[in-house]
Amino acid sequence: MARRPERPRRPRWLDFARERGGNVAVLFAFLSVPMLMFTGAAIDYGFATRLETKLQAATDATALLLCQTPLTTSNSDLNLLAQTAMTGAMGAANLVVDPLAITSNPRQITLTAHKLSTVFFGKFTGTTRINPGAAAQCATPLPKTFEIALVLDNTGSMSASSGGQSKLQAVQTAATNFVTYVYTNAAFSSATRISIVPFAGAVAVNPATYRYASWIDLNAQSSYHWTNVLAANGSGFASRFDIFNKLQGVNSGWSWGGCLEALPYPLNVQDGAPTAANKDSYYVPLFAPDEPGDASTSYRDFSGSDGTYRSYNSYIDDDTSSSNGTCPIKTLSYDAALGRACKYVSPRNATSNSYLGIPNGPNFGCTTKPLLTLTSDTSALKSLINSMAPLGSTNIHEGFMWGWRTLSPKSVFASGATPASSSPPAAYASTSSASNTTTINKIIILMTDGTNSWSANPGAPTGSLYFADGYFQNANSTNANGRLPAGNQNISDGTSARNALDALTAEACRNAKAVNIAIYTIGFSVPSDPIDAAGQTLLKNCASSPSQFFLANTSDDLIKAFQQIQASIGALRLTQ
Repeated sequence: MARRPERPRRPRWLDFARERGGNVAVLFAFLSVPMLMFTGAAIDYGFATRLETKLQAATDATALLLCQTPLTTSNSDLNLLAQTAMTGAMGAANLVVDPLAITSNPRQITLTAHKLSTVFFGKFTGTTRINPGAAAQCATPLPKTFEIALVLDNTGSMSASSGGQSKLQAVQTAATNFVTYVYTNAAFSSATRISIVPFAGAVAVNPATYRYASWIDLNAQSSYHWTNVLAANGSGFASRFDIFNKLQGVNSGWSWGGCLEALPYPLNVQDGAPTAANKDSYYVPLFAPDEPGDASTSYRDFSGSDGTYRSYNSYIDDDTSSSNGTCPIKTLSYDAALGRACKYVSPRNATSNSYLGIPNGPNFGCTTKPLLTLTSDTSALKSLINSMAPLGSTNIHEGFMWGWRTLSPKSVFASGATPASSSPPAAYASTSSASNTTTINKIIILMTDGTNSWSANPGAPTGSLYFADGYFQNANSTNANGRLPAGNQNISDGTSARNALDALTAEACRNAKAVNIAIYTIGFSVPSDPIDAAGQTLLKNCASSPSQFFLANTSDDLIKAFQQIQASIGALRLTQ
């Protein structure tokens, strides 16, 4: 009988694998539960962490909002505001805002909030709810006292359009809002004061208030007093004010406009007061001389013994073949005709024209409203802001210096004897720290839409139009060097004049920062009339820090810049 073939034996290792497979399945089933628990927990807590981050941000923002409310706000209104703000940020579902903890003197507000987080894997993890929380505490600081100078560009280019309004209108809105903010925000004490300095080619003080101020060169003591009026004594004039008085009799608008010439260097980048030991430290009233011509048009050619030249501020007729009484004119050179004092004794055919909108006359270039010294009179501040008008060239240096002088305890307004100021500017702080509540913090906010501009006039020996710094070359053969830094001497054109004014501006900014004045600068640079790179750099370097320089390309940008500055000055901080 044939043997039945044996079935091949199954390898023992297969039997082992078969038996082990059952164990693995059981082991996997056993381990999957904790694995799912860990994974689910990670997902749930990830959602909760993100929710907690959002909740903390909302709590911080709401706490700061609460502390910016007036100190008179009731606790119930604060709690209602907290609930409303948190609901707006987080939604009402599952949000719990605890009653606020509020203390006084200074007011501290503690806000805590909770919000239930969705749990997806609670059946596996055993966690039925995750309740992220957040807390924030803010303090309304003791009000600080500030002295703030708003130095505002009022030049002719400010009439240009920007966003459906003129640039100046945007400045007026921003400055008015700034004044309102300062006197309604709890971060500013009631002793905070603001000065306003409108500037163009020069800066004016109130002529009625300061006509006889002791710091003005009333008696022609300064060597700069007669640079463009020669032989004054022979005409009976003791000072420029005598000439103004004579001209006012011819034209009521020709009384002194309140503008002053720049001081000599380096006094024009410092904030000291005039001293009897230095006669040139007194402020010379700006007097624009009658330039040779017949006063018949906005500009006039004059044929003198030395050639034919062009004048842009001829307001007395001294271009005729006949003599003007005892004041001969026919054969004079341009400088001699420019500097004659005798023509003001009996002004011949005095006429008021204008050049580029700037009225001819002895106040040529004096185009702005008088500055306002430190005051808390909001009506006076807003009235000046609303009355500003765009006219004239750009002299950032003089604008900045007069802004500094309104804050200086050492300069011309230090006596406090002005209608708008019951007390002089405070002493400089010994530290620049704004956290020192006993310190009066001094701030300059400088806004301009252009660059320093001293217009050249190559068609006359003077080389320029009349300016707060005189002419490039004056009638008495002096030049502008006495008012300029050593590296900017012998200017002869608009470019070199701008470089000199930029150098003065930069040095003035450095000196003001050295006495702990905080400086904010705004360049109003619209696309149709931009500020060039050098102008932007000047403003950026003048500011106390890069973050305190703002470049506004539209009216909205300008208003936002002022808003950022005011928020920065009166900033509230979380205490933890």
